Amino acid sequence: MNPNLIEIAPGGRPPKQKQKEEIPDIEPWDSKILLSPTYEDISLEKLNMDKITIYVEHPEPLEPPAEPAPPPPQPLKLTKKEQKKLRTQRRLAKEKDRQEMIRQGLLEPPKPKVKMSNLMKVLGAEATQDPTRMEMEIRTAAAEREQAHVDRNIARKLTPSERREKKERKLFDDPNTLGCIVCVYRIRDLSHPQTRFKVDVNAQENRLTGAAVITDGISVVVVEGGKKSIKRYNKLMLNRIDWAAAVGGEDDADEEPDKPVNSCVLVWQGSVVKPTFPRFSVHQCRSEAAAKKVFADAKVPHYWDLAVNFSEDSS
Repeated sequence: MNPNLIEIAPGGRPPKQKQKEEIPDIEPWDSKILLSPTYEDISLEKLNMDKITIYVEHPEPLEPPAEPAPPPPQPLKLTKKEQKKLRTQRRLAKEKDRQEMIRQGLLEPPKPKVKMSNLMKVLGAEATQDPTRMEMEIRTAAAEREQAHVDRNIARKLTPSERREKKERKLFDDPNTLGCIVCVYRIRDLSHPQTRFKVDVNAQENRLTGAAVITDGISVVVVEGGKKSIKRYNKLMLNRIDWAAAVGGEDDADEEPDKPVNSCVLVWQGSVVKPTFPRFSVHQCRSEAAAKKVFADAKVPHYWDLAVNFSEDSS
């Protein structure tokens, strides 16, 4: 039995209707000019001409939701020679302050850095009294200085988590930045499994979201992410992959010799407030209607329309 033919009981709740706003007798923007409360009697004598001025009223400008903050003032750019001169001046001033603190007794004077090469020059006659003991002390002090140098390097060395964070900062943008970049690619043929694997894995490795929708006539790839990740993915899609060789197989080329050369073009690139897709996924669709539904479910059907209506001649 067809469930659509079952009669509904009369005691059901009536459908909720949207209430329409009442049409006012006079619009609020006209009430400041018209003296009468209706539009029936309009004349120059019944207009408040004092409200009409030569000035043009502009709405208050609002900041866009995803616009980044203006950059801070940049420091003065110095040449290599000027940078070297400033560094020398800072080091001389620092050394002068240290010598002044040693002279006032606030710091302990450093021990003479004795080595085997300058032994006689630093110690003089003292080195000839007990050369074996002096050599042992010099070698011990040199080993201590070397160990202190190694300890300072170890203290500055990053932990595995800090090294991982540094690498992520180099490869990816700050996740707290506003907005993300969207790229829409149109591909003639994405049926080759190796090419499909590259498109999918590179999007996941670059932490991009989006979708790759594959049909018999056209394939559309949409990615969303940061500036650095999008830049690397653009190089993959437009330069690294040989799309002319990435076809389904040799049998397809023999069957259709007049088939156009496979290619990938960037249809559109722009910024949005937030990403639409939760992750990157690949969809194999049998019809264009099913392919468009993938984007319609994500509330971005215009991505599919852009790719379908795109013409390489117009670009």
